[in-house]
Amino acid sequence: MTYQDVIGFVKENPVFSFATMDGDQPRVRGFLSVFFDDDLIYFTTGAMKKVYKQLSANQKVELCYFAVGYNKMLRITGEVEFVNDLDKKQKLIESQDYLKGFQADSPEFILMRIPHGAARFWTIADNMKEDELEVVEF
Repeated sequence: MTYQDVIGFVKENPVFSFATMDGDQPRVRGFLSVFFDDDLIYFTTGAMKKVYKQLSANQKVELCYFAVGYNKMLRITGEVEFVNDLDKKQKLIESQDYLKGFQADSPEFILMRIPHGAARFWTIADNMKEDELEVVEF
């Protein structure tokens, strides 16, 4: 597997479960991946949300993507990087209806990406072989 396999899977299945830490308590919620021309995984949140406070304290995260039919899964472990690129933020606001209330220069509009990490694909057949799975480092 390659990083391009990871990106292809994420583009086909952009909704993911997103795990953060709140002190010693894990928190999981649904998020949506977005892309630009650099093939990194981006997503957004609001500075007023608890997830942003959690990420400000600890940038380590895990993302979990499922294929339609749930026959294949992708888990990505990494650290978020906060991105303050007004052009990227404006492109997202213009392309995503759920962001229409934000302004690109607003400190409340948070753009993040996963620049480096480790990815593992698996199916139900791999359920008891987690330590044997190929790891795609990026």
